[in-house]
Amino acid sequence: MEVARSVLSLLIYILVSSLTTVQRMLAEFEPLADKAKTKGLDGQKRFYYVFFVGTRVDARGQGLCSAMMRRYQEIASHDQLPIWLEATTAKSMKIYEKLGWEVVEEMVLGKGAANADGNRCKGGEGVKIWGMVWWPKPAAEHS
Repeated sequence: MEVARSVLSLLIYILVSSLTTVQRMLAEFEPLADKAKTKGLDGQKRFYYVFFVGTRVDARGQGLCSAMMRRYQEIASHDQLPIWLEATTAKSMKIYEKLGWEVVEEMVLGKGAANADGNRCKGGEGVKIWGMVWWPKPAAEHS
């Protein structure tokens, strides 16, 4: 129930926020992410994509994200498929690296228009995100 309320709050915030800003961000993000995916997935057409991971503030630091990602890795290993994600904070990027993800590309959104936190800021450095991929070990190594 609490998670559903949080997601609903996020959706309302996005709708209430300037749709133009969201559209601009997505228009900037998509080509960067597509280029990074092409580079990182090396022609692989089938892969898992982790779209969104979040942890409530009071539940952080308990290993929940790591446990969930390890479960995704088990599933992907079974299917022999890579997993793609975009880390949106340096902290999350480090968590994923510890779990075996590799940074494929560092991307910057809103350069010149936003600060590192995503707030509007003329001349700002922009928001960094990291395209990352995890590859399963070949099936023979699991036996």
